[in-house]
Amino acid sequence: MSYYDFYTKFNKLLLVCAVFGAFFSASALSVKAQTTTFAQFFERNGTQDFVFNNNTTNATFNTVGGGSAILFIYQNISGLNASLQGGQNAHLFITTTTTTTPATLLVNTLNQPLDQTVVISILRDTPAPVGTGARTNLLTATITTATAVPSIAGPNTGNSANFTVTTPDNNITFTSDFVTFAATTQRNLGLSFSSVTPQLALGTNNFLQSFTAAGAGTFASNPPPTVPGVTAAAVTVGGRVLTPTGRGLRNALVTLTEADGTTRTVLTGNSGLFSFPDLTIPQTIVVTVRSKSYRFMPRVFSPDGDFNELDFMALGK
Repeated sequence: MSYYDFYTKFNKLLLVCAVFGAFFSASALSVKAQTTTFAQFFERNGTQDFVFNNNTTNATFNTVGGGSAILFIYQNISGLNASLQGGQNAHLFITTTTTTTPATLLVNTLNQPLDQTVVISILRDTPAPVGTGARTNLLTATITTATAVPSIAGPNTGNSANFTVTTPDNNITFTSDFVTFAATTQRNLGLSFSSVTPQLALGTNNFLQSFTAAGAGTFASNPPPTVPGVTAAAVTVGGRVLTPTGRGLRNALVTLTEADGTTRTVLTGNSGLFSFPDLTIPQTIVVTVRSKSYRFMPRVFSPDGDFNELDFMALGK
């Protein structure tokens, strides 16, 4: 695959997964803190590798024999071995235990529960030259029901669908030969299906009718996974709080929320300056400013090193 083809497909993947990123950010912030995307994939061949089977009295959802040939990309993880950076040729396998819950149709949206265990395994085509033994497990996700049942959802008679899973609504366990999720408190994933053939519709006994589809996906957690033995870097983030005329605003309350929900607050100094030292990266932070005299827009920021130009200009009284 040429570099042009790689980046063309990668950019398409980012567009496909944007809706999932937005969903993860909004839902996570409303519960505790924002999750960070740590991996994505897209199919190398764009073929109908994802298969739903209506078996009359039950249903299954799997990948074709031999799995789906994909390009897998780790993101926002510090200290990855060079052999694991960039696109990884891999195969993705989905296996599900038979589901016995029929689909529902609500406001033109079909929703097919997968009421048993779902396993998504992404295996590198060749062992990575990292550690000892045949290390190929880039990522495995095991999903079970908690307070909600994960499901395939999409428009009735449409040719697209998605499978979106979040904690704490569902139980998600991530494992990998190369990164650890021991510190994660929230985990999300989203699969996006296109070229659904035939179109989504209710079939026998109200399970979805059998279909095939192409797919792409994204994975996120809070905080991102880490590489065993690699210590996260510490950085300083700071800036100025300014009045509408550009003067420094003293005694404004600046709050920084880290990816794990931890909050820090400082008051600006005489020149409107503020600073938050000893932040770990990679992570996404949210910074807000409060003042008796002015309003400010919050900022969502992902530092990749020391950054002291996170300035806030007042919107008005």
